[in-house]
Formats: sequence, structure tokens, C-alpha cells
Amino acid sequence: MEYPRLVRPDIKYKDSFLEFVEDVKSTGYESYELYRKAVVDFDGFIKDLCDSSEGLNLPEGWVPCSSFWLVDNTCEVLGVIRIRHRVDSEYLQMLGHIGYEIKSNNRRKGYGSRIFELGLIESRKIGLRSVLVTCNEDNIGSMSIILQANGKFTRSFKDDETGKKVMQYEVLI
Repeated sequence: MEYPRLVRPDIKYKDSFLEFVEDVKSTGYESYELYRKAVVDFDGFIKDLCDSSEGLNLPEGWVPCSSFWLVDNTCEVLGVIRIRHRVDSEYLQMLGHIGYEIKSNNRRKGYGSRIFELGLIESRKIGLRSVLVTCNEDNIGSMSIILQANGKFTRSFKDDETGKKVMQYEVLI
């Protein structure tokens, strides 16, 4: 089995995942809110992720979204990727199909490229033939990963919540 690899969220990765969540919080990642429930109700968090991938019990306006964790051969969670099954509203188009984070001590080691590459494979498995991906204009690492995957620039816009300029790309898969 090749590592690092994507796995479905599972209780057996709890300790490592909670370390990942603490890292996301301490580094000020905007996505921390997505993981807050894991800290207080890990089992419920896992159930929500599984339900979301099946399109079950979704909050209004949400679409099915599959989550995967990038793990190494020691079962350390190196990163997380989320794949929205569709982006059928202006808001979801601004978010894109794919969102991911790499734990801060694992950045600049090729894990961003690896998680994105594996995420594209999973995207194809759910029937997508292209994905929209966004990154902040100042996130040179993510922009480089998207361009390596032959991402084509589609537009830029200002994120009303952060005030940052966001770049959007389309990647054919």
C-alpha cells in the first residue's frame, strides 16, 4: 500500500485528527469552524461526515460532500480534503468543489500536491469531470499545486468575510 494515502474519517485516527484540529486552530486557518464539533463529540463528527458524503441529514443549502484524511504509514493525519459533489449556487461556486488543509509542520513536503492529486481521483469516482478550486491570491503554495494540475484561471473575486482576493481555477479530470 502506497503512503501517504487517503482514508475515510474513522475513530481509529481520533488522537491524530484532534492534533490536526488543534494545529488548524493555532495557525488561524479559516476552516477551524468545520472541525469544532470533533473536539466535543468526535463520534458525532464522524457520523456527520459519513452522512454528508451520502447526502443525508444535510443542513439547508448544503450539498453532499465527501471528506478524506491524508495519513502516513504511522496513521498520522497529515491533511484533510473535502470534495463537494456539486457546486450549484453562486456561493458554492465561490468555495469550489475541493477544499483542503495540510498540517503546518507537514507543509512544503509535497503533501499538498499528493492530497490534491488523490482528491482529483476521488472526484472522478463520484462522477465529476472537472472541478472548481479556489485559493487566496497570497497562497502561493496552493496556487502552484492547482497550476501543476493544469488548472485554468476562470476568475477572481473578493471574499466578503476575509476581504482577501480569491483566485478560481477549473481543473479537468
